[in-house]
Amino acid sequence: MELVVSGPTIEAAIQAGLAQLGVPREAVEIEVLDPGHSGFLGLGTREARVRLIVRQAPAPPAPSPEQIEEVLAEAISGLLGSLGLSATLSITQETVEGPEGQGDHPLWVARLEGPAVARLIGHHGRTLYAFQTLVRAIVARRLGGFIPLIVDINGYRARRAEALRRLALKKAEQVMATGRPLELEPMPAAERRIIHLALKDHPKVTTYSIGEGEERRVVIAMRWTPEGE
Repeated sequence: MELVVSGPTIEAAIQAGLAQLGVPREAVEIEVLDPGHSGFLGLGTREARVRLIVRQAPAPPAPSPEQIEEVLAEAISGLLGSLGLSATLSITQETVEGPEGQGDHPLWVARLEGPAVARLIGHHGRTLYAFQTLVRAIVARRLGGFIPLIVDINGYRARRAEALRRLALKKAEQVMATGRPLELEPMPAAERRIIHLALKDHPKVTTYSIGEGEERRVVIAMRWTPEGE
């Protein structure tokens, strides 16, 4: 970012520019475009002009895997402690399949095991997703940026994923029987993705999402085919 400013003197122009940018002097590079001229008896006066270029702050070093694991463990342990719960915690770094054409993506997975934390799953995982959001926020604040991570409790995610795949196939059958689109209940993005993937290669139906925020949901509809096929 840069700014060209004029003033009665070079220093006045610099100060005016710093005030407009809202940055300290050490944060900019200063280029004098015109030193100005005081003139004689007020004749021929010309203001000074300077260009202020805001220096790019160096990007903070990326946290090491050891740092991420340590901060993630501390965040989860702290939240569990505040809730009076205990669990066995394991943390791994894995890869997940990204959207088509984007390859795999690294992902941190924190797995909690134990009877006490089962209550953190909630109906269809809603409490689990809220807990995960808190963990992500704490980790991002402490490390200075978003870290892709998920939290699982007592293997819930695998069970839920299988249930969603069965649901997708069942609802696809209903759509084919009636020919009418069918809306599913609102789901988090990760669960909507499971539905989309389950029916991605289905020859008769297709899927898309509608709604905003927490009300976003998947619609299953007949796949359009040219007449006669």
